[in-house]
Amino acid sequence: MQWRKDIGLEIANLPALYSLSWWWDTVYNSDHVKIDKLTIRENSTGLSNDTTKHQQIHRQILSEIGIPRNITYIHIHKCGGTSVQGALWIRSRRIRNYEFQIQAERNMDINQKNLLHHFSLQMRSDVHSYKHSYGGGSAEKKEQWDKKRWSHIQAIANQQSSSSDLILTTSNFPIFTIVRDPFERFFSAIQQVMHYNTDFRDKCLHDAPRLTWWKSSRKIKEEEALARLKTIECAIDEMENNHFRGDVHLLPMSSHFRLLDEDTFNSGDDYGGEEGAKHLAVSVFSMKNIGDILFHISGSVKGNNKETSIIHARDRSNEEYATSSILAKLSMSDCTEEMLEKLCELYHVDVALMKWLGYRGKAVQRCSL
Repeated sequence: MQWRKDIGLEIANLPALYSLSWWWDTVYNSDHVKIDKLTIRENSTGLSNDTTKHQQIHRQILSEIGIPRNITYIHIHKCGGTSVQGALWIRSRRIRNYEFQIQAERNMDINQKNLLHHFSLQMRSDVHSYKHSYGGGSAEKKEQWDKKRWSHIQAIANQQSSSSDLILTTSNFPIFTIVRDPFERFFSAIQQVMHYNTDFRDKCLHDAPRLTWWKSSRKIKEEEALARLKTIECAIDEMENNHFRGDVHLLPMSSHFRLLDEDTFNSGDDYGGEEGAKHLAVSVFSMKNIGDILFHISGSVKGNNKETSIIHARDRSNEEYATSSILAKLSMSDCTEEMLEKLCELYHVDVALMKWLGYRGKAVQRCSL
């Protein structure tokens, strides 16, 4: 149907997932007495059968580390994804620096004495990516990637729906993403796409006016404003006539919530087909809070200059990294009313999504008129 194509549901691409997980290895004391069922290596494919003792240790570690033992991020393009990935890696490195000293009582069969044993838990952590291969590569490789991605999605669905344990419920495979004002995302997308797509850039980018001694600063500003308007106008026309140029950065955000391809999902036993995987609970945050989100994920302390680099490390709206000074300054104020109306039509599904989520912004305000 045409509406599916209009919002990007017919494209071959599916969003990448990035998952941080942590577990521990048990280091025993010198007498090598094994503490039953505490040697548990946890991973992203499922949970072990937990004992009360294991739950107590899990609770202590969780309160100290402050992040669920498996957390997955859906990468929506132009919504801080690179920064979120960086924050996940920072937190993973921090977790690996933890070592917990545990004192435990164990009932011995001989004389029924309760003995104290000391051992330590060395934390382990990693960040895994789950991508859908839609470009080049062998069919075998694509199938491996898809099955790996599918297995992770199914594990999330299973754990979200199956556990009745309070500890696990509060840290049970949460999955989150970040959305952004559609207008702001559009301008940011133009900056990035024109950086690597020379055809798009050559066709639509209007260069900044040449600086000459006889031009007044007012005249230069007027010419720059016209160049920005023409650049945006051409980009909008290209998106209208060429279906967002088939670029994931320009396509509506809503298309990135399609975690599964329906044809693949329903193709057979290789991918399961369980209904639960179609109904995942996803936490959706606003790009306006990206700073707080990154600091929480990374475990950084605000004010630490060494950690602020994870936020927009190479922002194309910064002239230092921008392909053009014109691209670095694009904004809603450069658009005519007709251009804004076209943007409302192009991103109407994203505007509806933002309104439904309760997020307000320039696009929601303008497109609701």
